[in-house]
Amino acid sequence: MDETQRRKLFDLFATQHVAVIATQGDKGPTATMQAFAETAELDLLFIMGDSDKYRNLLEHPNVTVLVDDRDRGDVKTFRVNRATIYGLASEVPRGAEWDALKDRFIAKNPFEAPFFGNEALKMVRVRPRFISFAGADHKTFKTEL
Repeated sequence: MDETQRRKLFDLFATQHVAVIATQGDKGPTATMQAFAETAELDLLFIMGDSDKYRNLLEHPNVTVLVDDRDRGDVKTFRVNRATIYGLASEVPRGAEWDALKDRFIAKNPFEAPFFGNEALKMVRVRPRFISFAGADHKTFKTEL
């Protein structure tokens, strides 16, 4: 991935607070829109309780995440930036890394801070393996990481 592509992704992520995360369960896929944060390595962070999506990703860690800016774009002409991220999900264990990622998550999504008072809260990191991006300028790229 070149620097222009990285910049397009970071620019998109910076304008959005929610993404759709899809997991695969025994009864079928589960897709949920929820707050996310990103790291400098393009990892995506989510918080969740002991939910179907959480149990799904423990058993089937391959997940798909969709981030788009249709709330800012021109939907009529489909001038929307969108990224589909295929990645590997894993739980972030509590400790120093959890604390640093928590700070990053809350900095982006201060409205989520109350959830961190729940000791049962889980944090999940999605490490991208493949990204498909389509830009409002109709320029696209696909890259394997």
